[in-house]
Amino acid sequence: VNCINCIGRSTGSNCKCSSVDHQRATMTRRVQVEYRTSKHLMLALGFHLLAASAQFPTAVPRGPADNSKPRVFVYDLPIDLTDGVPTRDDRQCDELASGSPELLDCLFGAEFTVQTELGPLTLRKTDQFAMGRIFLWRIMGSANRVDHPDEADLFFVPFWYADAFPKPTTCPTASEMFGQLHHLDPTTVSKHIFLSPRVAHDGDVCPFWWGHPWHRGMLKNKVDYHAPVNEKLAAGHMNSVMKLALEDRDCCWWAVGENTHSIPYPGFGSGLNPDMTQTLWQLREPNRNRPILAMGAFGIHGDHKEHSKSLREMLAVECKAHGPPICSGVVLTVVQKPGHKFALSDHTFKELVTTMLKSRFCFQPTGDTPSRKGIVDSILLGCIPVLFSTNQTRLWSWNIPDLSSISVLLDIAQGSPIDQLKKLDAARVTQLRQGVAKTAKHLAYTIQEGTGDAVEAALLHAWIHSGGIPEERQVITEVPVLSTTAQLSLNQQTQKVVRYDVPAHSHEVTTEKSPEHQPGWSVRWPVVLVCICSIVIGVGICVMVLQACPKSKSESKRFLGKRAAATSEEQDQKTLLPSNKGYRM
Repeated sequence: VNCINCIGRSTGSNCKCSSVDHQRATMTRRVQVEYRTSKHLMLALGFHLLAASAQFPTAVPRGPADNSKPRVFVYDLPIDLTDGVPTRDDRQCDELASGSPELLDCLFGAEFTVQTELGPLTLRKTDQFAMGRIFLWRIMGSANRVDHPDEADLFFVPFWYADAFPKPTTCPTASEMFGQLHHLDPTTVSKHIFLSPRVAHDGDVCPFWWGHPWHRGMLKNKVDYHAPVNEKLAAGHMNSVMKLALEDRDCCWWAVGENTHSIPYPGFGSGLNPDMTQTLWQLREPNRNRPILAMGAFGIHGDHKEHSKSLREMLAVECKAHGPPICSGVVLTVVQKPGHKFALSDHTFKELVTTMLKSRFCFQPTGDTPSRKGIVDSILLGCIPVLFSTNQTRLWSWNIPDLSSISVLLDIAQGSPIDQLKKLDAARVTQLRQGVAKTAKHLAYTIQEGTGDAVEAALLHAWIHSGGIPEERQVITEVPVLSTTAQLSLNQQTQKVVRYDVPAHSHEVTTEKSPEHQPGWSVRWPVVLVCICSIVIGVGICVMVLQACPKSKSESKRFLGKRAAATSEEQDQKTLLPSNKGYRM
C-alpha cells in the first residue's frame, strides 16, 4: 500500500520499493480502478427494492409489536436458486398446519416423559441441528416481524444446510446469493443476518460465507482469483454481513467467516408448553436435593489433536470405577443416524434426563469440536457443566455472558476429576447452581414470545451489534382519551412513556411534558450554547493559524525545509517499524 504512489516511477531510493513491491502496488491500483468503474455492478447485486413479503407458517397470531425488541424483515427466498441450488434443506415443516402437534414435533422433536418428585415432566427429543427452522418459525410468528423493509432493524436470510453438508454443486456463488437480497445496500449490509444450524466449519457452509470469490465446479476451500469484479465485490460484502452459528472464532479459531457469532444448540428445555416450563424451572431450584456428585453421557470419539477421545476414555473408566452415588454414566453407543436425528431410544432419553436431574455436576468433554449439545442440556436441567478446555468457556457469549462463572474448568493434569470436584466447598457449589438456574432462561428455544429465550437474546444482541440502541426507543403505552363531559385538551395531559432496559427489559415509567408547557429556555439554550462555542472555536483556530504562519520569505523557506526533513524522518521510521494490521486483536 505504501508503494502505490510510486506507480509509474522508478523503484529507486525515493520510493523505497523493491521490484516485487512495485509489482504488487501496480496490481492494487488496478483493482482500485476496477472498483471505481464497476459501481453499476454493485447496484446489480440487489440494491433495488422488493415488495414481496415472506410466506411461511407462523407460530402464533401476531400481536402488537414490542419496541424494546428489533423489528425483523424476513426474505422470501425461492425454493431453488440458479441451476436448481436449494436455499434450505429442512423444509419438511413448512407445509404443516400452524400450531398443530405435527408441526411442533417437526420443529422440536417428539415428546417423551420422565417421572420426577414434582410429577411427570414432558420434554422433547430436539435435533441438535434444528436451530435454523426453529429460528425462522419464531421470527415468522413474532409481532416484531415487519412486511416492509423500511421499517426493519434486522434482515433475516433463510438460507442454510442443516441435514447435509453442502456440496460444490449445491452452493450458490456470492453474486447469486446477493442477487436475492434486494434490500441490501451500504446502510443495511451490517443488519443482514445469515444463519448456519451447524458449527460453521469449512464443511458446514458455502464459500460465500467465508467471503471468498468462487464458482461452482471448484472445491469449496479454493479461491477464484480470476473471478469477475462483481463476484469479488459480492464476496467482500459477506465480511460485513452478520452470521450466526453454533461456534465462532472466539471459541474456535478454525470456524470460518468474519462477523460470525455463536448461539446455543436447541436443548431439552425447548418447545415445552408453559406448564412443563414451570415444572422444569422448579427442578432447577438451587437447593433441591441432587444425590449424585457427577455424571457423564458421551460416546468414545473426538478430535485427536485435542486428545478428546483419550479424555472421554479416561472419564468413562473413572466414572465406572467410582459408581453411584459418586459418579453415574450413561452409555451413548449410537449418537446419530443419517439425517442427524437422534437415534437413541426412549429408554435412553429417560435415563439421560433422570440422571442429569439427580446430579450436581455433568462432565462435558470436548468431542469433534469444543461445543456440545450436552452443555446446553445440563444447564437447562440444572446440572453444573464440567469443562475441560478454555475454548469451551468462550461459547455463546450473547446468551451466556460468562460461561466460566457457571461452570467448572478442570485440568486432568492436576489429578482425578472426581477428586477435584470433591474439594469444592458447599458455598461455591450453591453459587454455581444459582448461576445455572438464572442462565437457563436464555438458552431454551420456547414456543411463546416474550420469554427472553435464546431466539430473543440472539436477535437483541444482533440489533445492538448492528448499531441499534434499544434503551433509546420509547413507546406510548397509554393514550389519553378525551372526556366527553369535560373535553380536556390533550395539551393539558401528560403521556406515560415506557423506557426499556437492555438486559432485563424492565419497565420504568416516567412522565414527559408536552412542548407547549416546557419553558422557552429549555428549547433555545442549546442553540445559543452551540453558537457561542462555534464562535470561540473559530477565533481560536484563526489565532493558531496566524501564529504558525512565517512572517518573512526567509522564515518561510526555513519552515518548509524543517517540515520536509521531519516528514522524511517519519517515513523512514514507518518503513522500519513492523505493521500490526494483519493481526486480529
